[in-house]
Amino acid sequence: MPYYLDNAFLLNEPWMTVVGCGGTGGFVAESLCRLFQGRKATIVLVDHDRVERHNLLRQNFYAEDVGEFKSKALADRLAKAYGRPVGYSVYPFREYDHDFRPHGHGYPGLPAYGDSLVIGCADNAAARRAMAECLPNDPRRWLIDAGNDTNWGQVLIGNVAERMVLDEPPFTGDTCLLAPAPTLQRPDLLTAMSTRPPDVDCAAALDLTDQDATINQMMASLVLQVVRRMVAGTCPFMGLYLDMDQGTVSPTYVTPQAVERLVGADADPERRA
Repeated sequence: MPYYLDNAFLLNEPWMTVVGCGGTGGFVAESLCRLFQGRKATIVLVDHDRVERHNLLRQNFYAEDVGEFKSKALADRLAKAYGRPVGYSVYPFREYDHDFRPHGHGYPGLPAYGDSLVIGCADNAAARRAMAECLPNDPRRWLIDAGNDTNWGQVLIGNVAERMVLDEPPFTGDTCLLAPAPTLQRPDLLTAMSTRPPDVDCAAALDLTDQDATINQMMASLVLQVVRRMVAGTCPFMGLYLDMDQGTVSPTYVTPQAVERLVGADADPERRA
């Protein structure tokens, strides 16, 4: 039987935080505004980088944005275009020191309490570690991670960041309440080294590699497909793997066997019955 990711946290005024507003994140942010038109939803963009001129080649920015923080420039434009509030943070996505918590909690762009969806579009190990660490024991915060290289990429979905003994069953009927987080599915994401020099961002990499100029739009489309299907309660995926050379998208599905293997818990609802 098919299983689907829990969507209860997305049904009533959801809170969505996009971490990284560059190549993929900028297109994800605008697509969220389209997807949630006419619905109450909190959308917050987090990025501490500023727009540079070479970003205009492939990111969702314009000449007048150069010099602005990416999160602010994008939030201001989307708020005006779609007639809705769009929040932003210009702090790096990491846990605040205990003596400096401007939002009353540990991470920029996240609610102090309650349900939320974090969409990670910051393709580096440090940001991924922070996003994994922001997942609490409460399963109602989910993480979608989008990462890519020159012509391939992956979108991974989950909410359990480490192997553990679970107090609650991961499945209720055909609904998956607990699924392995992206960094539990792919631990190498926490140690992966970028193939481009550290002072060169994703946009400038076009001049140094054969990176496909449309890879980020493709990745953003996959992210929005996941979000749309989660809202509808019809998302069966733990991951989507894109290969632009082959023209394929290969899914991995959320199943009791996959959850048990990665989380280390008895996830089979039939054995628990």
